[in-house]
Amino acid sequence: MTSNGNARRIAALVMLLAAGILAGAQLAKIAPLVDWYQREAGYSLVTIGWLTSTLGLFVALAALPAAFAIDRVGMYTSFVLSSAALAIGGVMLAAFEAPAAVLSGRLVEALGYLVIVIATPALLAALAPDRLKAPALAVWGGFVPLGYAFADFSAAALLPIIAPQAYLMVVALCFALCAAGAAVLSLGLKPAGSDATANRQSATIGSTFTVPVGAVAAAFGAYVVLSLGFFSFLPSFAGDGTGAILLSAGFVALLVPFGNVLAGILVEGRSARFIAWLTVVGFLASAASAVPFFSSPDPVIATASAVVFAIAGGVVASALFASIPSVVPLGGSVAVGIGLVAQSGGLGTLVGPPLAGYVISEFAWSGFGWFLAGISLLGIACLVPMLRAGPPSA
Repeated sequence: MTSNGNARRIAALVMLLAAGILAGAQLAKIAPLVDWYQREAGYSLVTIGWLTSTLGLFVALAALPAAFAIDRVGMYTSFVLSSAALAIGGVMLAAFEAPAAVLSGRLVEALGYLVIVIATPALLAALAPDRLKAPALAVWGGFVPLGYAFADFSAAALLPIIAPQAYLMVVALCFALCAAGAAVLSLGLKPAGSDATANRQSATIGSTFTVPVGAVAAAFGAYVVLSLGFFSFLPSFAGDGTGAILLSAGFVALLVPFGNVLAGILVEGRSARFIAWLTVVGFLASAASAVPFFSSPDPVIATASAVVFAIAGGVVASALFASIPSVVPLGGSVAVGIGLVAQSGGLGTLVGPPLAGYVISEFAWSGFGWFLAGISLLGIACLVPMLRAGPPSA
């Protein structure tokens, strides 16, 4: 490969990651506008709730079928079509005012988001050289918290000087520009590394769903229950005077990407078994920090525990994504493997917050800490088959 070709490939990977982060921002961009939608636009809380949840709901319901469709249509084509849908839906959301029209724009966004969150990491895995596959997917593992951070900071910078609908348009166009750049840079690039000589056929569920793949998917579902339960109720815990934490809930959430970056550094060139053990360490750190965070009256201990929990969560998410290409067997599909993981995460998204709310209402905050520790240990149990299994058969 020429140096120019290599530079173009790296640039394509960077732009794909940027587009993914901005796709996460489309999920998050409603949150800063809840008061405006209710006060100025006259939307009910139910309507705002649908605007917020529709993107994630589609993933929860249809990630695996979408993965099979991507495997057949092709990763690049799927990325281009889904990017177009997400961008068009974003422009519709910004341009329309009637609730029905705004919801229709959000539905178009949801269709694009459903596909892009599977097609983008699959394309990253195909185009990245072998030594960069795991780091690229590890960074991808943080696209949602990074997207939320982009949405929060851009809202804070723009909403004092432009209208909310103009803010929505800016966020949508930022994604469109990054996605277009990624599409241009990726056009014509062949799979890199070991994927370059693979004889690909459309995968079946049996050719992809092996025990290690199932272990990764189950562990990711446990992580999502753990993470969403924690962050959904962290503002309440930090703001009602119960907790001793010295940091705001938003600042704690911004620590997650440090775990994503740390995992990206640690997984480069490593085996699936090493990545699995790294995930176990992340889960153990979550288990060890959850209880003192919700129980300790010492501000230093509570704050340190929150920092450890947030960074450990980033490590877990990124390590699980990074392991997917190495656990999918030859003849299987990385896109379908990612779809299985996304489907498990989507189900965790639906279950996590209400389950966490029930635990808090029944067992108070200290019981919630023990609940999070238990879910962390469950995540480790999910990984036992992966730790014991050998590499995928060649």
